[in-house]
Amino acid sequence: MNIPIVLALLSLVCDGIVRFFTKIAGVNQYYGPSYVLFQGVGLCVVAIVIHLVQRHPLDLSPGMTGVAFLGGVIASIAISALVLAFRMGGEGSVLFPIAGMGILVAAILSFVIYREPVTAPKLLGLGLGVSSIIVLSR
Repeated sequence: MNIPIVLALLSLVCDGIVRFFTKIAGVNQYYGPSYVLFQGVGLCVVAIVIHLVQRHPLDLSPGMTGVAFLGGVIASIAISALVLAFRMGGEGSVLFPIAGMGILVAAILSFVIYREPVTAPKLLGLGLGVSSIIVLSR
């Protein structure tokens, strides 16, 4: 069993549920920043529990702390924007695929920053992913 793949599949399912909850917030006309605030509380509670259970100290360098904070700021913008899009009547079948193209941003950053090899199968996979998102969003 490939543990990293299993963990990625767990992340996929959880991310899908989180995105759906974002739709619930928007369809019910909740204010995005309030939703993000309480989602952040949930993230903090789980992180604290994991630290306590694993008895692991808090150990981020100042630079990585900044990266984590910036990631939180960017995630807050993304979630707030998606909640607002749903509040304005956007359809999940259109908005989720568009927001899902964030994987393309992450892949490109991985290629550029970590110099991961760019192979034909990877490009084909990304191309198929983008193509499917374009088809789904119409």
